Amino acid sequence: MKNILLIALLTISIYARIDFSKHLNPQKEDITLSVTHINRNDVLNLRLEPSLKSKVIYHIPYDAKNLTTYDKDILEKVGKNIWVPIRISFIDGYIDGWVKGKYIKIYEKYSAINTDDLLVIYPSFLTANITKDGWIELLETIEFEHYSGCDTRANPKLLDELNRFNLKLKVYNSLRDVFVDENFYNYKDVTKRGWFKHNNNHFVKHVNLFGVKGYKKTIGAEGCGIVTYFFKINGKIVVIKEPFDNNPPIIKDNKKLPNNLKIKDRKEIIRYIIENIRVF
Repeated sequence: MKNILLIALLTISIYARIDFSKHLNPQKEDITLSVTHINRNDVLNLRLEPSLKSKVIYHIPYDAKNLTTYDKDILEKVGKNIWVPIRISFIDGYIDGWVKGKYIKIYEKYSAINTDDLLVIYPSFLTANITKDGWIELLETIEFEHYSGCDTRANPKLLDELNRFNLKLKVYNSLRDVFVDENFYNYKDVTKRGWFKHNNNHFVKHVNLFGVKGYKKTIGAEGCGIVTYFFKINGKIVVIKEPFDNNPPIIKDNKKLPNNLKIKDRKEIIRYIIENIRVF
């Protein structure tokens, strides 16, 4: 039943303002494309050569999503009146040809990952895994040797990857279970009837995260730490952890910082994830 629900959720087209092109690297990977601006009763002509006079070798359906390109400059050509080389893949082979860039777009692909009580839908450029202690973790990293700006030890560890995005989600049956797991010892002081009290102890603060009301707790110092969110959904407690590091990484051998150090649409990615989580 859960697998059927998973498939159904992934087929729902949910509006999001995530710019997938910012998270692709045509220099290192083939880019997946889909057809756009073609009517339901029409097709997109795949041509043998980049010319309107060239032979049509295949009729691409208006809703096709099985297109890829090896063009390294594809991000500059999508949506424009420029010829683009593409490949259409089938079970038994493929066809190479040309189409105009105004009839294709970057394929906005979403994936899903679930535990027994939580399903998370996320943009597929993120990496998802389930940790040993049951957290769903969503990551995006880049290869870059550095020392963490949060690490003030005399001999900090050299890291070979830099996290651009890191979010963890987990479901608990009760707030008490959360407190036990997180080693919070003042459970009775800040809770009432299984939820947070409305008091002035500053343990947590009210938050409305993209329409989902709950509480948040920030732990950290000197620009580094973790924001933990608590929400009640379907009678269970959803906990979301968002690490933060506002310090620039300590660079080895005077190297330059990478241009893609920060994710500009981070807020929209988190919005999409929050708005589309499912609790069982």
